[in-house]
Amino acid sequence: MASSPSPRKNTSSSNKPPRRRPLLLQRAMLHSSLCFLVGLLIGLAPSDWPAAALLVPSDIFRVLHAAINNRTGLISTSRYSISRRRQQPQLLVVVTTTEQYSDPERRAAGLTRTAHALRLVSPPLLWLVVEAVHDEKEAPPTARLLRGTGVVHRYLTYKKQQQASSARSCREQQRNLALGHIEEHRIAGVVLFGGLADVYDLRLLHRLREIRTFGAWPVATVSAYERKVAVHGPLCDLKQQQDEIVVTGWWFHDSIVALPVVADRPPPEPEMDGFAFSSSLLWDPHRWDRFPLSEPDTSQESVKFVQRLAVDEYKQSRGMPDAACSQIMLWRIHTTLPT
Repeated sequence: MASSPSPRKNTSSSNKPPRRRPLLLQRAMLHSSLCFLVGLLIGLAPSDWPAAALLVPSDIFRVLHAAINNRTGLISTSRYSISRRRQQPQLLVVVTTTEQYSDPERRAAGLTRTAHALRLVSPPLLWLVVEAVHDEKEAPPTARLLRGTGVVHRYLTYKKQQQASSARSCREQQRNLALGHIEEHRIAGVVLFGGLADVYDLRLLHRLREIRTFGAWPVATVSAYERKVAVHGPLCDLKQQQDEIVVTGWWFHDSIVALPVVADRPPPEPEMDGFAFSSSLLWDPHRWDRFPLSEPDTSQESVKFVQRLAVDEYKQSRGMPDAACSQIMLWRIHTTLPT
């Protein structure tokens, strides 16, 4: 008797093992999770912890526990970094006019001497050099000299007028050009005007960043041909409560005259080599409204505006370097024949 055929078993489905995730995928997921955890711990850890300790697998949980327990330390560290950024020193902007020396040799000597002094000042510092040229061919020698000084600088030039002008008007024109550049680019810092005949006391350059509105100091003008020395400067007083040296008056002394001349305020047009000021005054609308000028939309009267502010707000000026303001901070050496 023929036996009936047995039903065929689906050997392909019965012998197939259950589906599992590949081992390679599991390892990749574990590795990714571990890298994510280590990166998270590095981001939570204080900046003074060594990065090598965070990469050791046996220390992962210890680092996580320490990071959680030191939340207060992390917050204080971030606050310290923010306050440290806020206390960064002010930018010092030194404007040098070159109207005094027309011959290139003496001009180069004066620029080199000023550059040696500015290199001793800690950054940030910007040196603005203003020069009048007849054509573009005169600019490269001074530009090459400034590039070799190693001082951060900007070289401003303008076309020199054919008609002769006085040294004072030429100096004011160069200073107005520098102030227009500062105002146009909103260069925030302390502005100091100088010339090629100025010799600085380094204490002055180091302490200029303490100025908030105006600063004043004694200046000595030495004339080699006239054989005299003229000194002018502020009368200072120390505020005990605020521990700040303020200007209370002004004095002038000539070596030919026996007694100095004392006044309760600076002269109407004070020499800007005895002042430094915050550049934010240039775009302060409240101060511009107090001193309306004939051409408020131009920078040609910026020097007069600053001089008026210096006279009107001299009591808010900071005296330098000591409580008596009795030390000479700047010398002007006149070696040319008087005109």
